[in-house]
Amino acid sequence: MTRHAIRRGAKRVFAIDGFHKAKIADIMAAADRSPGAFYIYFASKEELLSELLEEFRTQLRRSINRPVDPGESPLANIGSSVSMFWRIYRENWPIATAAFQLSMVDREFASRWRDFRRFGIKALAMVIRDAQGEGYCPGLDAEMAASALCSMIEYSCYNWTAKGGDFPERHVADEVAVQVLMTLILKAIGWRGEAAPEGGGTSARRRGSARRGSARDGGRGLPRAAPGKN
Repeated sequence: MTRHAIRRGAKRVFAIDGFHKAKIADIMAAADRSPGAFYIYFASKEELLSELLEEFRTQLRRSINRPVDPGESPLANIGSSVSMFWRIYRENWPIATAAFQLSMVDREFASRWRDFRRFGIKALAMVIRDAQGEGYCPGLDAEMAASALCSMIEYSCYNWTAKGGDFPERHVADEVAVQVLMTLILKAIGWRGEAAPEGGGTSARRRGSARRGSARDGGRGLPRAAPGKN
């Protein structure tokens, strides 16, 4: 089917050239179709990317929005969710990278990218609130925490799969990627103790320490050099 061939060809070209440098002629060559056939199915590269991104989002929803055992801890299902997200992202990283690139310069597409991210943020925020109901991470803003963690997950997946990432010569194994992401998320959520400090609490203490240090060092606000050193 031509439409499917175009979508498959686009993923290959986006993986090599990125979205902005990708040419419709190259996409159609990768699809083994004539360039003119592109406009029978899509009005533009942007429309093609939107369709690919929607398919990506549908895959994630089907995999992650699954029934949860009400008797399990809210943290128990994070591992399998992270594992599925990583595997789906790895298969679709050219689409995610292209969408991220286009969202930086296209205001309309940026709204679609936010909608894509909102699904993950909402789902993780629900997990955090359920965990808070069991005494974990008290006082943490669930939505902000979910946004921060989703950003970490998404950028890590991008960074570990893109050719311009931190490990261009290394194949990041599934089990390594999942273990690192899952451990960091569980450490960020699965703690008990005092509530997180309210806004400004930590910085206020630091400012107080800085003021006391200023008084001791003559107002410079810098640590004194050790005796005998320049």
